[in-house]
Amino acid sequence: MTKNCTCGFEGSPKHNDFYDCVEYYEEKNGKTKGQWMIDWAKKSKKSEAKRKPSGFSAWIDNAEKKVK
Repeated sequence: MTKNCTCGFEGSPKHNDFYDCVEYYEEKNGKTKGQWMIDWAKKSKKSEAKRKPSGFSAWIDNAEKKVK
């Protein structure tokens, strides 16, 4: 996914990628470069753990519980 640069970076090397803008913003604000990706992964794992099975997989789980 490439979008136009919006961070106002006017140095070298030039970048046109949204993710480069985010990393530039992080460095500018004293955060570790790439921290946003680490935070995103942690949030993703938390939401994945909270999900309940639905549809066919939920039906199979219920059927297996009844058989035991």
